[in-house]
Amino acid sequence: MADLTWLVIGDSLIAFGDWQEMFPGVSVHNCGLAGETVAGLLARLESTIAGLAPPDLVLIMSGINNVVMEDFTFLGTYEKIIQLLAARFPQARIVVNSLLPVRLPWSNDTAVPRVNTMLCRLAERLGVTFLDIFRNFIDERGRLDGRCFLDDGVHLSAHGYRVWAGALADFLDNVREKL
Repeated sequence: MADLTWLVIGDSLIAFGDWQEMFPGVSVHNCGLAGETVAGLLARLESTIAGLAPPDLVLIMSGINNVVMEDFTFLGTYEKIIQLLAARFPQARIVVNSLLPVRLPWSNDTAVPRVNTMLCRLAERLGVTFLDIFRNFIDERGRLDGRCFLDDGVHLSAHGYRVWAGALADFLDNVREKL
């Protein structure tokens, strides 16, 4: 993976990850922003990517803030994000990362899997990759794996980021093509 450039964009789960440390052979532009919604990402996308050298990989992880606010109307906006990135960086592999489980008193356990199904269909329709790592963050009973999360039930622990990095590395190894 030497001499590769990645753009990682999304909410706090992206922002708080030390992607450069997890992937030392890659030049990583971390453009995550805590608290961001899908609409917020679209609103800042042009200015965020202006002047960036074309990346080999774009990893998008956005939507959990929408889900926890019970806003499920963001797929059209997500589509615009993917289209803009594909037009700006046609050589890049665009990867839509699945949302991760959350443990919040008001959240519905089925909301994130339903949204992930919709994101998978969107990715397929637009010809980009969907990386489903949801299962990596639940235990054998289908509950949120507490080792992967901080006490807030949303943000990742160091272990959770290692799980995510491992899943991403495995995916990239299986792709069998140079990014």
